[in-house]
Amino acid sequence: MITYIVLFILLVLFSFTDYIYTAPLNRKLILFLGSICTFTVLWSFASLRWKTGTDWDSYYDSFYYFSEIYAVNFEPGFVVILSFVRDFTSNYSVFLSIFSFLCISLKFSYFYKYHKEFFFTLILLFYSYYFADIFAVRQNLAISLTLFSTIFIIKRKPLFFTLFVFLASSIHYSSILYFFAYYIYWSKISNKRFYYFAALSVAFGLIGIGGIILDLILKALGIDGFIGAKINNYLIQDNGDPSSSNGTVVIYLLGVTKRFILIPIFIYVKNKSKGRFIYFEGYFNLYMIGNLIYFLFAKDLAVFARASVPFLLFEIFLIGYTMYFFKSDKKKMIVVFFMMLLFSWARFNALVNSYYELYVPYNSIFDIKIERNLE
Repeated sequence: MITYIVLFILLVLFSFTDYIYTAPLNRKLILFLGSICTFTVLWSFASLRWKTGTDWDSYYDSFYYFSEIYAVNFEPGFVVILSFVRDFTSNYSVFLSIFSFLCISLKFSYFYKYHKEFFFTLILLFYSYYFADIFAVRQNLAISLTLFSTIFIIKRKPLFFTLFVFLASSIHYSSILYFFAYYIYWSKISNKRFYYFAALSVAFGLIGIGGIILDLILKALGIDGFIGAKINNYLIQDNGDPSSSNGTVVIYLLGVTKRFILIPIFIYVKNKSKGRFIYFEGYFNLYMIGNLIYFLFAKDLAVFARASVPFLLFEIFLIGYTMYFFKSDKKKMIVVFFMMLLFSWARFNALVNSYYELYVPYNSIFDIKIERNLE
């Protein structure tokens, strides 16, 4: 655990540079060197890990013993990546290096291109929310592609946007709903409507509309079909027996509460900033759609709620904008900065504890006590 804490502190120190005045030339130097440093550290952790993180066995076995039998467990785009690397080597660390490079570099490139003003804050939040893709699985790469596709929403290039979302969906099917992001980003939706939609979604989520929708979809797909079977497998793994899980309701309500605290804050910043943040409204639209998906499905169908993650990723951008909004007032900025640090630590602590035995301790390829096949 000490490894993760040290890394958290390092990212906090970098993020503080976003909120102190620095001469433009020095700021460029900090951004350049800091981005290389943080990327290298995170990529190294992701590439050199061994038997650490979720789904290790299934991913390792699928790569090391790659065959058609294993290939059917994954989406075709991910199988192509597995097959391509496997043609050159059976060294799983090489695969992790390539895979994590794609995941992290795509996100870093978007952070750097569009948000130099709070670049290191995004990395800290990226670490606190998603472990900075150190333990990336195929959905992490799919989300990197959907985030990168947002460039083509901003530039109004629907063909390139469609191409990247198609690639993301071929790696993890949960990304398919991001096709609607092009329209949603540019939509004009009042704050009242967002509140109404959110309240209705929570109400429907609590009464279990997810189960009803699942039944309809499985009937349409056919329970014996590949997608139908995949949904059932995910449902068993993620939810166990949905009808008997009181703990799920508590977790769901905690998630709803957190979001209903953040949403008014983001709306306040959106209204008060008066268009100063050119991407804020589009990000907020995407974030709210992610919340609606979460409210509808998170209690009963965690696999469906995964479709909300590419949209909910924009929460870290909205927090970054909120921090930047208070930057002009030094007293408020200091208070908000420390609140953000506490929030980030709480979020990160919850992330680690969600699968503590899989994350702690961090094991690397240099741990001689761990048996490895490297051929």
